[in-house]
Amino acid sequence: MMHFTCDCCGTSIRHERYVARIEVSPAFDPDEICEDDLDSDNLEQIAEALNSLETTDDFDLEDCSPKSFRFDLCASCWRRYLKDPLGRDALRRLNFSKN
Repeated sequence: MMHFTCDCCGTSIRHERYVARIEVSPAFDPDEICEDDLDSDNLEQIAEALNSLETTDDFDLEDCSPKSFRFDLCASCWRRYLKDPLGRDALRRLNFSKN
């Protein structure tokens, strides 16, 4: 028999189980091209960028590949998730003292 635990609160899920799937990927919006873009020397800009990389040895690229997440939720956490999927209300409830 499979055993499931809520990924949010950690309680054991016996009957009602909900699955939340999240996919996060970069959004690449096409750039608008104007006359000035066509007049600029793009090869020179690329050469300058490559030269800068060679002098700084900064070749670490950020991983921009799509990421997928899957969470098992109990009924209570599922209801809370549907009301506030990004957790913004929870962040607003944090009150810090004014020291």
